[in-house]
Amino acid sequence: MLNFHEKMKHLLNVDPLIMGLYSVLSIFGLVMIYSASSYYALANQGNSEAFMVKQFVFIIIGILMALGISVLPEKFLKNQKVMMGVAGVIFILLVIVLFTTGVNGAKSWINLKLFSLQPSELVKLFVIWTSAYIYSKNERSKRDWRFYLIPAGITAFFIGMIMLQPDLGTSIIIAGVAVLLGLMTGVSNRALAIWGVVFAGLYGLTYLDASIFEKFGLKAYQLSRFTSFHNPWSDPTGAGYQSIQGYLGLSRGSWIGTGLSNSVQKTGFLPEAHTDFILAIVGEELGFITIFILLLAIFGLIIAIIRKGNKCRNLFGKYLCYGVAILFLIQSGINIGALVGVAPLTGVPLPLISYGGSSFFASSAGIGLVLWAIRRDKESREQTPPPTREGLPEEEEEKIIELKAM
Repeated sequence: MLNFHEKMKHLLNVDPLIMGLYSVLSIFGLVMIYSASSYYALANQGNSEAFMVKQFVFIIIGILMALGISVLPEKFLKNQKVMMGVAGVIFILLVIVLFTTGVNGAKSWINLKLFSLQPSELVKLFVIWTSAYIYSKNERSKRDWRFYLIPAGITAFFIGMIMLQPDLGTSIIIAGVAVLLGLMTGVSNRALAIWGVVFAGLYGLTYLDASIFEKFGLKAYQLSRFTSFHNPWSDPTGAGYQSIQGYLGLSRGSWIGTGLSNSVQKTGFLPEAHTDFILAIVGEELGFITIFILLLAIFGLIIAIIRKGNKCRNLFGKYLCYGVAILFLIQSGINIGALVGVAPLTGVPLPLISYGGSSFFASSAGIGLVLWAIRRDKESREQTPPPTREGLPEEEEEKIIELKAM
């Protein structure tokens, strides 16, 4: 039995690069959430630190969550009964949320007092988890289209549930993660080309007239958010208002910013300044240079996760890393794209930076899965070291000699 000191040492023995970037981004996010939300919190809750204190609690819980997941037994993460149980819990939460009071036309949150739980955030991690497990169990049949039926079915079912809220933005993210993770298993070049055309076609739909989509039952507010980003000035006081205010924030900040806490846009001009559009406040207060450094850190984390995944000998761990990296990439891309006018406004938070308990917990759980994959790979390498030259068959030894001679 390990004593407390040994258990803590084992718990904290995680990859320093991934954990370091995760921690730095979380702390920077906390600072910016306080700055971006102080005016709104004081005006609406009488306490300028309200959102900052909550986010601090989220960060503590998130770090503990990430560390806890990193030491879970492999049998637990690969247990089909556990997966089915988690699927049942998520399904129940998605049903419950349909009977809650809607916010901005969508029923996506369950009020838990400390924070509002968004069950769809759990779906993102569940799709990655189950898909990684299924792909790792059926590696030999990956070029058979039936290889993707179960992951596709799970994804389609939960997307259908989420669309009942309705939450089109989250549905798009989950679908994107599922498709790209499936492509990462090593499908044919033809499949890559087909999905490339599909993604381009879907983006092209945003240029169509909104009346076409209304025939399919989509709400007017959804349509405006998905089409206004092309020309927000066509409706400056309506659908384009948030985009224009974000542009104004960026333009005021220029290269070095107006100074921390000196934002004008956060004083009632820019809605959701501490959530969806927090990057606009970063730009206004700290400038383009800080935004550039922040984006380097975010995409540096994504690249680091992919590199760690590439090194994993365990396919389950490899696909977990790929899935989390894809999730962070899509969410960051959509959030940044919405700010600069190349993506629709979907209410997608910037991972680890924007305010929100559900979003931060989902990101932390994703980091936990990555840390688990790295830990498991390291342990497997220590237990089964690579064969020595003397231990290689004669045929393999001849190959090595031939390669050296080339």
